[in-house]
Amino acid sequence: MQEYLISMSYFSALSIVCIVLYAFTYFLPTPENQNKARSTFYFRLLLLFTIAAFEAILLRFEYLPIASAIVTNLFILLISYLLMFAIYTRYDCEITLRHYLACTIHSVFFIGLIYLAQIYLNAGYLRSALVLMNIFIPYALTLRKCNQQFKMHRVGDRILYGSLLLTLLIFVVYVVFYALFFSDEKHVPLSLYFTALLSFICILFFGFALSIIYSLVGKLRKEIITDKLTGAKNRNYLTDVAEKMYSLAKRRQEPLSVILCDIDSFKKINDSYGHSAGDKVLVSFSHVIESSLRTEDILIRIGGEEFIILLPYNDIDKALLTAERLRKAINEENIDIGGKNIQISASFGVVQVDTTKSIDDNINHADIALYEAKRSGRNKVIAYSR
Repeated sequence: MQEYLISMSYFSALSIVCIVLYAFTYFLPTPENQNKARSTFYFRLLLLFTIAAFEAILLRFEYLPIASAIVTNLFILLISYLLMFAIYTRYDCEITLRHYLACTIHSVFFIGLIYLAQIYLNAGYLRSALVLMNIFIPYALTLRKCNQQFKMHRVGDRILYGSLLLTLLIFVVYVVFYALFFSDEKHVPLSLYFTALLSFICILFFGFALSIIYSLVGKLRKEIITDKLTGAKNRNYLTDVAEKMYSLAKRRQEPLSVILCDIDSFKKINDSYGHSAGDKVLVSFSHVIESSLRTEDILIRIGGEEFIILLPYNDIDKALLTAERLRKAINEENIDIGGKNIQISASFGVVQVDTTKSIDDNINHADIALYEAKRSGRNKVIAYSR
């Protein structure tokens, strides 16, 4: 009777934690992508199945222990599959009928395996090891999906991946503790089972929640520093990155160049074809520039039809060659405006950064060179002469 009361207190504590976490999921940001939004749905089911898994273990006090063991371990397996579904949809992988069918077949096979284990394996820790081997199948698939999507620079990915590894370790430690300290007990020790489930849920939930929050923060930051029309970086990004690149070039004594470019006669395009045509020209212009730059080069739209390009490790000669290549690429681009192909040109002002002057002074020098290119006939590349 006393053991039953203790088990009920464990069940109540775990239920309260799961219900609180379940309620908290409604405060998590909801992705616009409908498939990704389903990840939270699967995680809520996971929390409910965790309560059911502990409730099932209480059946041993009222029904046959074998029924309790089968139902409990079945819920544990389904929790692993729900975790897999939550992570898959988190990374926008659609859960299909094939996934549900695989889960069903494995569950049926698993029930038979547990039934035989209850009959032929007297040591409870051996049955727990058998369960661990089965839940490792969906766990391994989940870790594989995370590994495929893993990006070191994303904090959310690191947190989620780490929490998955940690929760898997909890199951391993659970079996080891069972074998070392409770090997004489035929049934799962309730205190050990409660501790493992509670640790699993808390670590996994906070890993899952933090990964979503950090992803949202990253998305918001990207939106803040990205020009919505062209996809290039915007002026907000310039303030931060220009100072960093300037400081790095100054400290390492490495060349850094700046190109200021402007679409020629852009106002005429707007007046002749409309602002939607002007937007299309800006998008095409940005695409041509970015496709012609190196990975480390940065294109920033600073306003209207004016862009700035930061070229790390480039002296004035290399920067002039780059600007000339860009000028030719823009000239060769045909833009379809209402069934009519138009060509555009651009002017470029180039300067190699002088680290004895501020970054703003250097950008002003590029602006002077750009003005000279405009004044001398447009569609030209001019270097700033000190």
